[in-house]
Amino acid sequence: MQQQEWKFGAHQIRHEQQDVLVAVFSGMLNLDDMKRAVEIYSQVAKAGPYFMIADIGNSQLQAEARRYLSDNSKPEWFKGCVYVGADMVQQTFGKVISLGMFLTGKTEFKTEFVKTMDEARAWVEQQRRANVRKSG
Repeated sequence: MQQQEWKFGAHQIRHEQQDVLVAVFSGMLNLDDMKRAVEIYSQVAKAGPYFMIADIGNSQLQAEARRYLSDNSKPEWFKGCVYVGADMVQQTFGKVISLGMFLTGKTEFKTEFVKTMDEARAWVEQQRRANVRKSG
């Protein structure tokens, strides 16, 4: 059976639904933390693309961790990404990652910033409905 939850340091990632991965980051994320997170993202993507909900309101990324995430994430892993609790600096970085995903081959990479986890889940549902309308 595929693993559903990972904990490393003060951080937690859980596979909530087949196409939803929720990451809750607390405190500073260093390079080792980000390597572990990207490894999990890659592993989960083997079953297909998913929506990423990242609660980053209580976290910070070290510069080398930010570079690693940007350099090693693949757009085909994700259906979209929603960040919960991001401040202005985190929003700017999230937009840069989205632009990078778009430029490396995905025709559209949806990114959203919200204040609460409920808003994040609602965004994922809205994206699912939009995808059904497009394909149906």
